[in-house]
Amino acid sequence: MELRNLLTFQTVADAGSYGRAAAQLGYTQSTITVHIQQLEQDLGVQLFQKVGRRMALTSEGAAVLDEARQLLNLAAQLEEGCRGGNRLDGTLKVAVAETVLCYLLGPVLREFREEAPGVSLKIYAKTCAQTPESLKDGTCDLGISYRDSWDEGRFDAQLLTEVALVPVAAPEHAAIDLTVPQQTLQLPLIVDEPDSVIRQAFDDYLAKRRIDHGGTVEMWSTQAIKCCVAAGMGFTVLPRFAVEEDLAAGTLVPLRWQPQQETVGIWLARSRSRRVTAAMSLFEETLCRHCVSS
Repeated sequence: MELRNLLTFQTVADAGSYGRAAAQLGYTQSTITVHIQQLEQDLGVQLFQKVGRRMALTSEGAAVLDEARQLLNLAAQLEEGCRGGNRLDGTLKVAVAETVLCYLLGPVLREFREEAPGVSLKIYAKTCAQTPESLKDGTCDLGISYRDSWDEGRFDAQLLTEVALVPVAAPEHAAIDLTVPQQTLQLPLIVDEPDSVIRQAFDDYLAKRRIDHGGTVEMWSTQAIKCCVAAGMGFTVLPRFAVEEDLAAGTLVPLRWQPQQETVGIWLARSRSRRVTAAMSLFEETLCRHCVSS
């Protein structure tokens, strides 16, 4: 079994087609086909099936992909180690919660790029559930997430800071009082992915007080959520740092509520099986200088 074929397999799985994988790897499409056929012969399973125009993983292929990612990650670590563990080069892949990426990470990225221009930095917006999976399968080296529970046997995780939450609505809905139990709001709740720690905390708050609302609208973009809420289409809850400018401008207003805990933690995590590179260490140090609570 050749690592080259595993890399081709991973690229096809991520790209969704032989053609896009060929373009990314600089191969012809026929070469991609040969690599996949060789790997299927070595493993004795079918890895892909065509669904419309997309190459979809079979159940066997999905299981192989997890193992392939780990093998390729270990191979990359070995290569980095032989090249010199203290060199600031190579690729650093970081999974980040979208609000942190959009509103907090700018100064960190700027400083890191100034200190490590030779590192290829790849930043991925990931949900609370996706981040540990990305660390586990090696697609990301570091994760920054609101997720508050980590498998200590698999991950090294540290709390960076606690951030305040605030429910908000458009000014015309400023009279909404979320301290009043057993009420029904006509507005929908506009929120992001179901596995969000922030959303789950707010859902629990509303459920405990038996506060009903006009349904749920899911949007996986903080900016889109804020725009719709500012237009009077619903209400939401977000970290205060993500709405500071909107509150100051008066396009959004805070709603009254009485949670037991008004904050959530932002965590930095990495897989225990991942060798720590110089780039990882520098990014962690830079992040902590900017984000760790005093």
